[in-house]
Amino acid sequence: MLHRVSWFTRLGMLANMVGILMIALGVAMIPPILVADHDGTQDFFGLLASSLIALIIGFMLFITSRRAAKRTYIGHREGFLIVGVGWFSAGLIGALPFYLYPHLSPEGICQLADQLKQQSMAPPIGSDFCAFSTAAFESISGFTTTGATAITTGLWTEAGWVAGDKSLLPRGILLWRSLTQYLGGMGLIVLGVAVLPLLGIGGMQLFRAEVPGPQTDKLAPRIGETAKLLWRVYLLLSVTLFILLAVGGMDTFDAVCHTFTTMATGGFSTRAMSIGGFESAYLEWTIILFMFIGGTNFSLHFMALAGRPTIYKKDPEFWAYSSIILTAITLICWSLMSVTAELPFWDSLRTSAFQVISIITTTGFASTDYEQWHIAPVALMTLTGLMFIGGMAGSTSGGFKVVRHVLVVLTWTRELFLLSHPRAKRPIRLGNRVVPQEVIRGVAAFAGAYFTLLTLGTIFFCVDGQDLLTGFTCSASTLGNVGPGLGEIGPMDNFSGLSPASKWFASTYMVLGRLELFTLLILLSPSFWRR
Repeated sequence: MLHRVSWFTRLGMLANMVGILMIALGVAMIPPILVADHDGTQDFFGLLASSLIALIIGFMLFITSRRAAKRTYIGHREGFLIVGVGWFSAGLIGALPFYLYPHLSPEGICQLADQLKQQSMAPPIGSDFCAFSTAAFESISGFTTTGATAITTGLWTEAGWVAGDKSLLPRGILLWRSLTQYLGGMGLIVLGVAVLPLLGIGGMQLFRAEVPGPQTDKLAPRIGETAKLLWRVYLLLSVTLFILLAVGGMDTFDAVCHTFTTMATGGFSTRAMSIGGFESAYLEWTIILFMFIGGTNFSLHFMALAGRPTIYKKDPEFWAYSSIILTAITLICWSLMSVTAELPFWDSLRTSAFQVISIITTTGFASTDYEQWHIAPVALMTLTGLMFIGGMAGSTSGGFKVVRHVLVVLTWTRELFLLSHPRAKRPIRLGNRVVPQEVIRGVAAFAGAYFTLLTLGTIFFCVDGQDLLTGFTCSASTLGNVGPGLGEIGPMDNFSGLSPASKWFASTYMVLGRLELFTLLILLSPSFWRR
């Protein structure tokens, strides 16, 4: 029988979980290693060393801490600790391939970068990752599916990959970059519960701490089965998307990478111009559809595939999600056409739909440089507002979540009604269900914490040297896992201009946003650590 034990034993349990995570990530690095070996590119040694480090240290942690893991009861506090430490650990482990790629390259990329810097010449490709802060930023951005990148050069042009071209980032490192988003899309902890039953512990505490949104609907009696069902849906949609992208003209490698980052609503692309670099209306519409699907509650997808397709129209959050998207597309399309008469309607509609769904689902892809829409202020203001909405609860999207906005509006209307009818009793309903008061209280607390952190983040980035527009959208995009912002971090720019301190701060905000704030904030509470 499992009993609560000391924090020392709990740390042993935590080491066991981190060990399992390191082993899993070490295995996940094998496909990028094989690609790098096939191409004969300079990322091979860094990827290989990273995999060996993760496997060896992970195996040692797992073996030495097995006894502590078996003796430890997993409660709410342990679940929050595992999830919080697990995500930061994943980000740091995932940074190794980025960091070791230039340091272990046969040509000595980092040493060459120092020499060229002294001569005021352009640095070599891959030198962005010579600083660990940049490598960790890229990795954490991937696992949290934020899609913010600090890469300045090396992403491919419209021509794509050319073997032997040293002006392009190698395919192995770009595959790992996309894979981090795919793994983070449904959550590494949920994946662990689904495929690692050897743990022999209950998973509901982990699932509640990991799955985005104010509530978690179980699809099966056991949490492991629930996680497996969600991953089956995730994989089925991924295979479908891959086929559609390949039919649309993407080569196999691009189709794999963009399948990973679209289904995860992550936004990393192999192209410097993002999806706009493919110059294909078919590909844009395909990705629009699957970004929308990725931003929808996966429980609805499962039930629809199980023979209940009408579940979508019965879900009030889905109606709100769809209505916000249609309204935003209409506003932006009208705004663009009113200032650019020569823009064809269908092009305006496609461009508007792409940017709206990319931002609201926190994917972060771009089909055009929407910063140029300053001539259409309504369009730019609408996109900025979408950064604070997010997708549905139970989706791979980040952000505030549509259901919270719905509950906030319902709370407003109830309070207005009670001002006129102070003795009335009017519960808040979401569909046919009465929303418990503790959920309303939780939404109010989340809203207060979210916008307080947004303000503090803006202040930090501005103090650290960013202008107000850049600082504000940097705070909003990292906390909401959106990706691109405005100013110096626009859709065709990157986050390389942030100082190392700002990159670590932004990385922390990305994890905070991905884990719904309180999962990490609770670790700062003294009461959490009391026995």
